Amino acid sequence: MLTDQRHQLIRDRLAAEGSVLAGELASRFGVSEDTVRRDLRELAKAGECRRVYGGAVASAPLAAATISQRGGHAIEEKARLANAAVALLSAGQSLFIDGGTTNEAIARAIPRDIELTVATNSLGVASVLSDHPLVELIVLGGRYVRDLGTCVGADTLAAVAQLGADLFFLGSCGLDPTRGVTAFDSSEAEVKRAMAGNSAGILIAVTNDKLATAAPYRVAAAGMISHLVVEKTAPAAILADFERQGAQIHFA
Repeated sequence: MLTDQRHQLIRDRLAAEGSVLAGELASRFGVSEDTVRRDLRELAKAGECRRVYGGAVASAPLAAATISQRGGHAIEEKARLANAAVALLSAGQSLFIDGGTTNEAIARAIPRDIELTVATNSLGVASVLSDHPLVELIVLGGRYVRDLGTCVGADTLAAVAQLGADLFFLGSCGLDPTRGVTAFDSSEAEVKRAMAGNSAGILIAVTNDKLATAAPYRVAAAGMISHLVVEKTAPAAILADFERQGAQIHFA
């Protein structure tokens, strides 16, 4: 099998399943694992996947970029997702909202006549909500990571441990029915897991480019998602997989 043929089959497998294992590909192609690992390195260098231990996962466009780089991406789509997400809020709820440009759009969309308690480790979210008249804002401190736009580390985790939330607005780097919610940064994933563990429900608003993709660090299983807010053009088969695991699907 020619190199280009192997690369195309790997692309097809990533698009269909979100991940590949080097050992399985080697058996399928009748080549050594070293050859497959070289294929994966070349595809990763071209930005077509992300290497992980034992194989590779599909890369969501811009998912691993800095928050400033992602700021101008899919602005209108994120605004629609945000409006649909905040329609699910009830007065008096307590929320965790972590980082990400979609979550910043959600913060901007929160009506100014609704009373909420919001705890966030995102400076962007905190800035948006700083003058909201009815939001009790709790800023979770810690080590600030500029590329993420969030605070992480032991101090952030200690602050999260003292709180509970009715709903967690979880920003995802990758989202897949099998691998669940994933993140590219281990420290960020750790904070997300802590927030998820202290929340009664999880809401994720996600653009189509992140569906059926995965990052290296797992945050939560797909079955933990309470609400999934998606674009109207989101793939029906993928949404059906999330529904079977208990998520309510809401279209923006």
